[in-house]
Amino acid sequence: MDESPLNISSFGKALRLEGGKLYRWYRDVLSDYAKDGGESVRENNITFSQGDKEETIEVPIFREENFGSHMAIDEKQIGNDFYTIISNRESGKLAMLAKTMKYFELNLIFDSHPNVASKVETLTRDFSNLYKKVGDQIFSKSIQIGDKFHVIKNLMDAHQSIRIRYRQKELTDKRESYIAFKSEEKERRKECEQSGIIFKKRKFSYKEKRYSNGETKLELLARGRYLLYKYENKWSKKEKKRAEILFGLFPEIETAYKLSCEFRDFMSRKNIGESYLHMSLRLNQWYENVEKADISEMSNFQNMVETNEEYIMNYFINGETNALAEGLNSKIQRFITSNNGTRDKDFFFFRLDNYYA
Repeated sequence: MDESPLNISSFGKALRLEGGKLYRWYRDVLSDYAKDGGESVRENNITFSQGDKEETIEVPIFREENFGSHMAIDEKQIGNDFYTIISNRESGKLAMLAKTMKYFELNLIFDSHPNVASKVETLTRDFSNLYKKVGDQIFSKSIQIGDKFHVIKNLMDAHQSIRIRYRQKELTDKRESYIAFKSEEKERRKECEQSGIIFKKRKFSYKEKRYSNGETKLELLARGRYLLYKYENKWSKKEKKRAEILFGLFPEIETAYKLSCEFRDFMSRKNIGESYLHMSLRLNQWYENVEKADISEMSNFQNMVETNEEYIMNYFINGETNALAEGLNSKIQRFITSNNGTRDKDFFFFRLDNYYA
């Protein structure tokens, strides 16, 4: 239990012991947590004055020895709170976990560990203004790298937003048709009452055209979600037929799909090590293609890329990403899930420090 993130209660049941009792024995007697009453979890907390009040920044984990040349910074929701996580991309170990999403408070934390920030040579991050400022001010000697995972996620979100927009338009048309039907029925009821005729209620029917693959527009737009994530050569026969009809009905989705594939090719691993000039020319050509297409969702994504171009281009130096950090996030989430949440927070962080730091 000291070395593996087991569910203590389930482990107890496997040994035919009462799970809750084993949990308490381990926490209060068997583990190192019992020796210091959980003080190790609170030893890195930072207290500062805010007007007339004293505030405390909770820093359950801070390991100077886990800071190295290549680090990643990200956020993580634990319970109802958001934490900043910094991890070592080489070792995969957790270096810092702090309950804050404020630059001022993060700066206070690193002021109390003055020898840490200078170790960092590269920092991968998402595109939040907070982590940009952390990179610029706290890890000022590091090269910042816009994480490829977040770039592609934003790209796919932009592309899917176009499909969703058209689907919402179809749903709106259906709703408006139903409202018109109800209005007609209301008028018909009045006429029947005035004429002394028995009113017979009709059922609402919304006729949708079925295309050659047997699907309606709404079905095409709903089921087309997954094919947009794939390259064309990965489509099944059904998906090829669906794409043909979908793109015929909504050319804007096809244009965005081609722009999306172009950008994914640009971010491909095969381009790592290519000259900055070559990649910059390719990116500028893609910008031109987006501007010609004039699709607002893709233009919004282009704006995000242009704003962070320097950090995205740094990916092509060595192909560094947040993959290990995202993997660590997933492990933490599995640990939370398998241990029924974080009801005993101090002990939870003690175990988290044991396993991942």
